[in-house]
This record gives sequence, C-alpha cells and structure tokens, in this order.
Amino acid sequence: MKTVAVVGAGGMGQFHAATLAALQGVELAAVCDVNVDTATKLAKTYGIEPTTDPAAVASAGYDGVVIASPDETHSELTLLAMKAGSRVLCEKPLSNTLTGAQAVVDAESELGQRRVQLGFMRRFDPAHLALEAELQKLGEIQYLRCTHRNTNAIARAPEVVMVQSLVHDIHTVHWLAGTVTAVDARVIERPGGLGHVLLILRLASGATASVEFSDNTYAYEVEVEATTENAMITTAPPQRPRLRIAGDHRTPIGNDWFGWFADAYRAQDRAWVQSLTAPAAIGPSASDSLAAQTVAIAALESMATGEQVAVAI
Repeated sequence: MKTVAVVGAGGMGQFHAATLAALQGVELAAVCDVNVDTATKLAKTYGIEPTTDPAAVASAGYDGVVIASPDETHSELTLLAMKAGSRVLCEKPLSNTLTGAQAVVDAESELGQRRVQLGFMRRFDPAHLALEAELQKLGEIQYLRCTHRNTNAIARAPEVVMVQSLVHDIHTVHWLAGTVTAVDARVIERPGGLGHVLLILRLASGATASVEFSDNTYAYEVEVEATTENAMITTAPPQRPRLRIAGDHRTPIGNDWFGWFADAYRAQDRAWVQSLTAPAAIGPSASDSLAAQTVAIAALESMATGEQVAVAI
C-alpha cells in the first residue's frame, strides 16, 4: 500500500484526490489546504483529518505527494517533499520563477535520482501519444503547429496566460520537436488582458513551430499538426458520442480542459502511482518544466518588445 498526500484542495486537488482514492494499492493519507473550510470539506469526503499546513504535509515523508497548491508555493513544497524522500507529482509550473525551478532541477541533480514528475498531462493523452508514435515513421519534422482555444470570459494578464495555458503548448513543442532557440510573439489584446497570441518558435533542429492561442472562444479545443519530410499528420479529437438532433449529426466538444483531458489526467495519475515503486520518476521532468518556463519568459519579453528573443539553452 502506497501512502499519498494531496496539497491544495481546489479544482485540481479535488480531481487528483478522487483519482488517487479510486486506485487499488493507494491510501489517500492526507489532503491539505490553507483554507480550513476547503481542507475540511475535501478531507471529510475521504474520512480523514483535514490539514492546513502544506509545509508539514510535504515534509511528512509519504510515498508520494501531489502538489496542486498556488504556483508560488510549488518549488518550495517540492523541495521539502524531495528532502523527506517522497516522490512528487507537481502541477505546472514547477515554480513561479526561473530561480525556483532551477533550484528543483539542481536538487535532483545532487540526489542523482529523478523524484519529480510534472503535470504536463498531454504526455498521457491518447491523441498526442498516437501522433507521437506515427511521427517516428514519417521523417524529420519540418513544422509543428499547435492550436489552443480556451473559454475564459474574464480576461487574464499575459503572465497568467503564459503560465496557465501556453506553457502546455510550449512543452508540447519541446516534447515532440525539440529544443527552442528563439521565440517571436505577437498578441491582440482585449480589455484587461490578452485575447489572442501567436508564437513563432525556432528550433535547434532547424525546424519551425507555432502556437496559436485564443482565450475566449466558443469551446475548449487543443490540436497539434505536424508537417514532416514525407507527410502531414494531426491529432484526432477525443472520443465523444455523436448525437442525432434537429436533423443533424453533432459531436459535443465541451468547454473546459477537464472534459477534453480527463482521461489523460487519470492516466497520468495511474502512471505516477505505478512509478512510485520504480527506481526513478517518469514522464515530464523538472528539466522539461524549466525548459518550457524559460521559453515562456522569453515569449513575454518578445511580447513587450515586439522583437524576436533568443532562448538560453
């Protein structure tokens, strides 16, 4: 039996807790949130005592700790859990600063063992995995195009858009096509924040990638299109029921990432639990997160200056 704790009892923390509690061989030993009412409500669901001290939970030495607390707490709690000997599943970003992310990467290096998995759940999404498998047969990537539509009626600041949304797409580029060496960002603002973002990314391989993002559209959608030496391939949409309604065939899309990536999140958590008995952590790494965050910071600089910005590798 593996003991796991969830730090952060918001939407993501609740999802992780429910997923982990349903897995065989897992004891959900602790749930924690600084808000006592939030912590109490979630803990009561699983018949355990509520906890409001994230640092104490991270330092307790559970087999695994899920960190779904606010971004600015991620690196500190990850370091505490690593020091206590726990494996960590940390929601992105690894830190709200490059310094914090680098500290986690350095700590792992000193330990000589990977202990951290990042919550880039697209690495467990069936559509993305199927595209990755096919790419192995199609020759070198020449151009990778990521599109990301969101449904945020309330505008968000550039830093928030980058860390909460676009960092996923940047990681997808890093995962599927390789290291980013330069970024050129163009934006269309809306009152209070960003409406549309276009990132043009130069890769170390000589290939090019783009990320097209819209923050307030009709539904939530994520797609990847790759052009290779020999072919073009796109991700398939999630499997959803088809409806016959009003004389037409329709496939519901949904309006949030839980609907689109629910299976990926569950697969991610299952894989993380299985890896607790492996010699090292699996999946997206602390270094992967640092790389994506480095590109994100460069993109913010490009937004501000209107110039292409080199990415420090």
